[in-house]
Amino acid sequence: QQEREDQSRRELGAINDQLQVHIQTIGILVAEKTELQSALSQSQQTAKQKAVETEELQGRLKAARERNTDLERKLNSVSSQSQVQEKSSQEYLREIERLKTEQYKSSKSIEELKQELSELSNKLGKKAKDNEALQQELSDVKKELSLAQLYAQQLGGAQASENVHSQLEELHQEKLDMEKKVNKFKDAMEQIAAEKQQMSSHYQSYVDRLSQQLETSKAMVEKLTQEKVELEKKAVELESRPVPSSVPAPETEELKLRLEQYQRELDSLRSNSEAQANDNQQLSLLVAEREARAEELERQLARIKEDHVESSRLLETIQSDKVAASRALSQNKELKRQLEEMQDVFVKLSNDKLELTEQLQKEQHVTKELGERLGQQEDELKELRDQLAVKEDKVHDLEQLSTKDMYQQSQLADRMRHYQAQCQLTEILQQELTQAQARISALVTQNSDLRKALAERAQMAVDVNEKDSGKVHDLVGSLSASVQQLELERDQLVRQLDEQKGQRETLQHQLIELKQSEDSLLSQESEEVSRESYAKLRAAMQELEERFRATMGQIADLSDQKQQLEHLVTQLQGETDTIADYIALYQVQRGIMRKRAAEKDDYISQLAKDREDLKAKLSELQCLIVRLLEERQQQHPAQSLPPLPGKALTLASFSSSMAGSPDAGDSGRGEAPTTNGNGGQPEDDETAQKIMHLLTEIETSGVVEGSPVPDTFHPCPVCSGRLLTV
Repeated sequence: QQEREDQSRRELGAINDQLQVHIQTIGILVAEKTELQSALSQSQQTAKQKAVETEELQGRLKAARERNTDLERKLNSVSSQSQVQEKSSQEYLREIERLKTEQYKSSKSIEELKQELSELSNKLGKKAKDNEALQQELSDVKKELSLAQLYAQQLGGAQASENVHSQLEELHQEKLDMEKKVNKFKDAMEQIAAEKQQMSSHYQSYVDRLSQQLETSKAMVEKLTQEKVELEKKAVELESRPVPSSVPAPETEELKLRLEQYQRELDSLRSNSEAQANDNQQLSLLVAEREARAEELERQLARIKEDHVESSRLLETIQSDKVAASRALSQNKELKRQLEEMQDVFVKLSNDKLELTEQLQKEQHVTKELGERLGQQEDELKELRDQLAVKEDKVHDLEQLSTKDMYQQSQLADRMRHYQAQCQLTEILQQELTQAQARISALVTQNSDLRKALAERAQMAVDVNEKDSGKVHDLVGSLSASVQQLELERDQLVRQLDEQKGQRETLQHQLIELKQSEDSLLSQESEEVSRESYAKLRAAMQELEERFRATMGQIADLSDQKQQLEHLVTQLQGETDTIADYIALYQVQRGIMRKRAAEKDDYISQLAKDREDLKAKLSELQCLIVRLLEERQQQHPAQSLPPLPGKALTLASFSSSMAGSPDAGDSGRGEAPTTNGNGGQPEDDETAQKIMHLLTEIETSGVVEGSPVPDTFHPCPVCSGRLLTV
């Protein structure tokens, strides 16, 4: 019986020990349950917070989309208004050209009327002189002739005086008509000047309105860039925010099911966060597209402004941050300064054109004077014809004079052939000018094609290779060669124009010599001219005058065409410089993009390597934890196990659990000395040291401590340097 009591006591002691072990196990499970519940509540709170943030981001995304649609509508309206204004400006330009042509015609008609008026005044003076001479002759005849002859002379004189009086009345009436026409032309010129002033003021107001619209579009683009930066910051914060995870260590089926449920919830939260990140990325892409659209519309506005003001090179690009925006504003200021310089150059060219027109008017005035001199010579020839009627007895002298006239006619024929050769030369120059204009038009079309190609290549800068850049260099080289050839042709035309001026001067000298020869003919009183020789001489002089006027008109046309060619050459040179700047900027941006792509590839390869190392360490850590738990369960069945963390396995939690496990083992050994608690202690310590070493390596690795995105990483494909948050 005593043995039975001892045996029953021992069984009771063993049962008590098992009961204590079960009580400790229940306490551990309760503690793990509380930790899992706290982890679950934290994960639910983070999930709610994520849901609130996603709703907020979705609201912001919706507002940004609405704002983008509003901006698109505004930009479409601005583009339509710009097209309408462009059409109206073209109509205004056509109207200005029409008014210029009318003004030129009216000025020509005024000059012709002035010339006719001067000729009429000269004729009137000559008629007055003839009247005085007739009156003097009449008084002489009264003294010499008899009463019958006096009566006859009086009858002839009265008839002549009536004819002169009627002619004077006709001339006076013509003079009044001419004055009326001149007044009408003056009124028309004043009206044209007023309309021109009105058109210039309207054009200036149109340019000011375009500049205001450009400023408003710039403000809208800056606002969009700021909103994009804020959205990118929030997306980066959402991506960099840590997601809570738990290391499952189930001991019962119920805990496994709960942990699997928690894991599914965490996976759903991760998927939601990834979906939100994708939405943010799509939002950033959408904002980038809107910015590209806004940039394209702004370039269209810049091209419209260039077409109206005859300038070039406005805003290039608007970057995605304020640093790039300030750079674009500085480029805008530089382009405005260049535009002002181009306007100054245009004003200077217009002034030079006015000076040349004044010189042309002076030359025309000189030709008018020469015409007047020719008229005087005609009058002198009339006087010679009157002397011819009086001196009929000098037949021998007239024959000698006729031989001299024949010699002069041969000289005039030679001169006429020389002038015909000059006219052929002007026709050749005209053909060369048409060829040069055709070449200039071809160069202009080639330049526009090159600008379009450069714009397309600037948008597709990432995919462009070395062959494309070589093609661009070839195009620029061909354009520069064509511009040089055009400059040579312009110099040749200038030389030909100088030659024409020299020929005009020689023609003037020849006219002066002809006048001197006629004066010498007048000085020779003994010599007389026949009617046939006079008629031939007059016809030759008229033909010579017509040739001279035609040559002067051709010289004026050649000077105008030369000025147009010079203006086109300067414009092509400016566009060539602009294309060279575009190519240099493109090469610099391409080098920066290559360097950035290499850095990105290195960073991705380093991330892949760190990821593989981390996967290997985590797998090894999981194996060691499972092994440690199995060894604890096998070697210490009656001993309390250290509590496992429910949220995350860190170095502090595991070291505290390892520090608490020997105490639990000691208490177990004190209560149940029969259990074998020291058999697997060295192996447990070795496994725990390995786990702590792996955790230390994971915590001190660059993958855990470092930022997921390096400081040198740029989301913008055309940015460089370190990003600044302003």
